[in-house]
Amino acid sequence: MKLVIETVCRENYAAHNSDYVAGVSEDYWKNKGGNTYVVRNLKESHIVKINNDGIPTLRKLIEEKNEYYEEVIYMYGVVKDDAPEGEDWKAPIEFLWGGDRWLALRESAPTEYDIWPNDAALKVESWIPLEGGEEAHYECDYFDSKNRKVA
Repeated sequence: MKLVIETVCRENYAAHNSDYVAGVSEDYWKNKGGNTYVVRNLKESHIVKINNDGIPTLRKLIEEKNEYYEEVIYMYGVVKDDAPEGEDWKAPIEFLWGGDRWLALRESAPTEYDIWPNDAALKVESWIPLEGGEEAHYECDYFDSKNRKVA
């Protein structure tokens, strides 16, 4: 079983105006897509805990809210291992337990809109998610079709 989390990202267009005052000016929020997060290989005890308590720790690591931008969870659920993970065109972010903290990993293939190094067939991003949507120790590597690192 796995946990799939869907978010929506929104940008406050009004906050970019020079005369904007938070809490006073009228906000104009526009949806800007979202992300899919996945936690794989859940044990029965994890599923029971999610059903009883929700996902407060992951929520703190994923959600970000300020006067300019927000990413909020709008849906999550425990599903079978072979269930789809969001849209086909969008690479999910996998959360992995590293023993003392959560780690994030995203593996994606190039699209027609990406500008990648020559011969790159896979992009692997990893980071340590921090509260409020912040991240630490971000790394990004590209690999060719033979799984060799591309400079």
